[in-house]
Amino acid sequence: MKKLIFAISIAFLASCGGRDVETSGNSYDDIQISMDTVVVDSKDEILMAATGYFRFPVNSDHSKLYYWDGRSANLEIIDLDKLEFVEKKKLETEGPDGVGQNAYQAFMVGDSLLALSDWNQVAIVDLEGNVQQRIKLNEDWIKEGLDEKGSLAVLGFSDDGNLMYCGITNFSRLNSNIVKVDLKNKTTQLLELPEYDKRENFRVTHKAESNGGTSMSMISPNLLFEKNFDNVIFWSDAFNNIYVYDSKTDSLKFEMITSTLTANEKMGTYKNDVASHEAMIEEVEKINLEVSFSKLLWDDKNNVYYRFSSYNLPKIADEKTKGKVFFSIINENFEMLAEKEVSDVFRTVPSAQFVKDGLIYCFLNVDDELGYVRIKIN
Repeated sequence: MKKLIFAISIAFLASCGGRDVETSGNSYDDIQISMDTVVVDSKDEILMAATGYFRFPVNSDHSKLYYWDGRSANLEIIDLDKLEFVEKKKLETEGPDGVGQNAYQAFMVGDSLLALSDWNQVAIVDLEGNVQQRIKLNEDWIKEGLDEKGSLAVLGFSDDGNLMYCGITNFSRLNSNIVKVDLKNKTTQLLELPEYDKRENFRVTHKAESNGGTSMSMISPNLLFEKNFDNVIFWSDAFNNIYVYDSKTDSLKFEMITSTLTANEKMGTYKNDVASHEAMIEEVEKINLEVSFSKLLWDDKNNVYYRFSSYNLPKIADEKTKGKVFFSIINENFEMLAEKEVSDVFRTVPSAQFVKDGLIYCFLNVDDELGYVRIKIN
């Protein structure tokens, strides 16, 4: 394991209103953050995992990371205990075990399967690349009830692979509902998230005529999910509040998380449809002056969630964009335990992926090598 010498420690005085707030026996009145940076030993391999951080499937005990490079159809496996490259598997794109030419996303299904998704279908494969199941997203029974302009975007799966959760893509107007697909019984259920309908206020779309057709680009708040035990958490970067779905009881609950240091959601008014790419960028820059939230990061060692939030400051002349960054600690009942501005430590929000052994792992490209900044909360 390669390790860079990089460490920083700060006093983190939590805003707890003078109370002695505790969870699992730990006090959050006076917190210190320390960090180090580690680099995965690539064993002289070129790892595409170092080039992007959006979705890295990790198994349940965070011992293995699987990076899917759709362009080369290679599956890279990283040992997160030893912080070293394990192997690179070439998967088939055609034939009986073909995953398709355009599979661009990967999701864990339990600890032994991966779901590789393109725009129209999903291939469920074992870790050797053998296809176990194929799912066509445009089948009538899956798309039943959807608007003709809508299509499904896979968000993830239950651990047993029987349930698939999909968002609804629509370039004309955002749809914040979730389609729960029961693959075993071939039924669907609509999970309605009405509080997230406000995402539409922050959609910016640009349509342009090109080569006799119409091209379209859109930027909008995300709608994603995380799993924790039997619960599925639906979240958006535009809101502090979340939805929690319990698949065992088939119940959906709206959970309010309240910050005292930032607004709890985006609230401004913006142009949804613009006439140029430049106008699109200008509108997005305005939206970025409002608060955005990261996913909730579960720490099973301390039984709390961690979360980052941020907003940009207005640009002055040609100066680089500056912003404010905040860090929160939230208990398992989604109550705020502590929060603090950490802009003096983080110029931008860390690309936090998961928590392992009490450490927050944040993606970092180190001279084209896969690295992590590990944040420890003392």
